[in-house]
Amino acid sequence: MVKSNKATKQICPLVDTINVISRKWFLLTLNTIGVEEKIGFNGILNRIDGISPKALSDVLKQMESMGLVKKVIINSSPPRVKYSLTTEGKRLRKAVIPLLKWAADYTGHYDCPILNSNKVSKE
Repeated sequence: MVKSNKATKQICPLVDTINVISRKWFLLTLNTIGVEEKIGFNGILNRIDGISPKALSDVLKQMESMGLVKKVIINSSPPRVKYSLTTEGKRLRKAVIPLLKWAADYTGHYDCPILNSNKVSKE
């Protein structure tokens, strides 16, 4: 039996990324922004059933810090905020779509709004 030594154990650099994208609301938020292209906070909140404003805010901050989402403040009265995917966010969304399609096949949940959007079916 091989003993594990923390000092010499190599850590996969993907672990942090996988931990972030596997968060409860991450993929739904990523897809919602991707489908809409530019969308405000309340628009995202209204399209994802069950998400709280705090959970959405936390996910958006994380996505922005990872360079996956761009936040644009629109000077109006009152000021508005729009979110859109960056190039990396679009690449991640495109990579995740086959996984979501597999999950639909595996579970038989073909009525999922993620898969029924026009943008998903073309990719």
